[in-house]
Amino acid sequence: MNKKIFLLILIPAVLIIGAYVYIRYSLKEGIHRDGEKIATVTNEPDSSSLLDLRPLFIQRLQQLVAKTSNNVYDLSVGDMKMDVLASTLSFQNVSLKPDKKRADSLRNLGLAPAETLAFSFENLQVEGINIDEAISSKTMDYKLVKLTNPVFEIYRNTDGKKEVKEDFTQRFLKEMEKLSVKNLQVVGGKIIVHSKGKSTVLKDVNIVMDDILIDSASRTDKNRFLFAKKARLSFKDYKAAAGKGQYNLTIAKVSVEAPEKKLTLTNLSMSPQLSKEAFVRSQKTAKEYYEVAFPSVTLSGVDWWSLMNEEELVTKEINIPAGKLSIYLNRSLPPASKMGNFPVQLLMKMPMKIKVDRVKANHLDLAYEEFNPLSQQSGTLHIKDISMDIAHVSNFKGGEQSPVTIKGTGMMMGTIPIKADFVFSRKNYQSGSFTARILADEPFQGSQLNPFAMPVGMVKIARGELQKLQASIKGDQLQASGDVSILYQDLKLELLEKDKGEAKLDRKGVTSFFANAFILKKDNPKKGDAVRTAQVEFKRIEEGGFFMLIWKVIMTGALKTVGAPTKIARKTAGGRK
Repeated sequence: MNKKIFLLILIPAVLIIGAYVYIRYSLKEGIHRDGEKIATVTNEPDSSSLLDLRPLFIQRLQQLVAKTSNNVYDLSVGDMKMDVLASTLSFQNVSLKPDKKRADSLRNLGLAPAETLAFSFENLQVEGINIDEAISSKTMDYKLVKLTNPVFEIYRNTDGKKEVKEDFTQRFLKEMEKLSVKNLQVVGGKIIVHSKGKSTVLKDVNIVMDDILIDSASRTDKNRFLFAKKARLSFKDYKAAAGKGQYNLTIAKVSVEAPEKKLTLTNLSMSPQLSKEAFVRSQKTAKEYYEVAFPSVTLSGVDWWSLMNEEELVTKEINIPAGKLSIYLNRSLPPASKMGNFPVQLLMKMPMKIKVDRVKANHLDLAYEEFNPLSQQSGTLHIKDISMDIAHVSNFKGGEQSPVTIKGTGMMMGTIPIKADFVFSRKNYQSGSFTARILADEPFQGSQLNPFAMPVGMVKIARGELQKLQASIKGDQLQASGDVSILYQDLKLELLEKDKGEAKLDRKGVTSFFANAFILKKDNPKKGDAVRTAQVEFKRIEEGGFFMLIWKVIMTGALKTVGAPTKIARKTAGGRK
């Protein structure tokens, strides 16, 4: 994305640089047409003579573009105006388009570039031009460069060869010693990327850059953004397909502020293209269904040079002040293996290199909904007002390989304070190795869990106060194990069943009576006894993700603590044998 914005600025600059090189080498020596010398530029250039040279000047630019592009591109210039007294130069109605026959010929020979470009703009205005300096000096100093309503298109050729990366500044500094622009503006731009029959459009691209300098010292100055001391970039209405085309990724606005090294994404969301019901019907196996919405995401301390030149995201901090994440899983479909989709596994597989020192998130809402084919109902586990502090988010290999750590708090079912710590190994990311600690140490009524426990676990907490929940879990993508401790008083459960043809779950009267009377333990700890802790081993349900595995371990431990036999606890929690 950033390379496209860079090219949006670079292509008009190439026009200007070509103009200066032409003026310096062609006009200085004089131009001959039909054997007659038309004009010679001296220290006092003649404005009318320069205007007469516009056709030759435009022709020279067209030849330059054709030569440097291997005759792939054709340049069209509607008009060029130069006011020597006002020190201004302007181009009107400029366009550059690929020559289709030449492009097809290169493609047939296997020599086509990976990307073909096209651009057009209504007006390019340059202020502060000094013709004398253009002829005799190797420096360029502009007051203003303004580009109005440019349209920049990229056509991706999947069969094209990978282009050799070249350094524009090195090529430029062979001809000139310095380029400086006091103020550069791009107003109302549009970037369109054509790839695999689809088009991605960036609208309302606006760029303001101050104190641009390209010379031998500034070309490696990392304190500058695209060679500018200060820059502000923005575009709107970014849309792209995600998740193999099943989701729409949208960003209402992207803003860049430099040298503050700040990038802001406004109204970022990932929404499914289908409803839950239609999504399930379209799947052959059980698959999680996601919805994500963040009103704002801010990246601070961005390494622009890595982002621009190496296509790497290296940043000090990402801040997410609010957001919502919804996950839905319908277990009525046949299970499918989801191995390799744990958090750090997905991070390490990302095509873009990422290194984020810290992610801070607040006021997030998570809703995990699961449809149980036995109860024919869905249950939702809500965790609201989540705050998280995440460190060492990186898929760079080598070095220390510090684990990804997450510390968070939230309100389970909207009212129950809960704390959680996670550690994900990057050294052993292939296995999905992790540890987790979950703590809820403020008393709450067990009935608050019924909206999830009844449809998913087919058990109702009829009575009882849960005083503390603590779980220490260790696992990987195949299984998890750990200790689960739940302190409660005066507990009464009702086991449920689903009768065929009935919409509601019914209480197993006799079974519930005998369970409460002879099997289930009413208190933990029982007066005079030590606290009971359940040791749990749980094999991952292959169609479920990471959060589902954590919940199943806790649920299994809870059922074992109240006295349910291991086999029944695992079955009730939805585990595998």
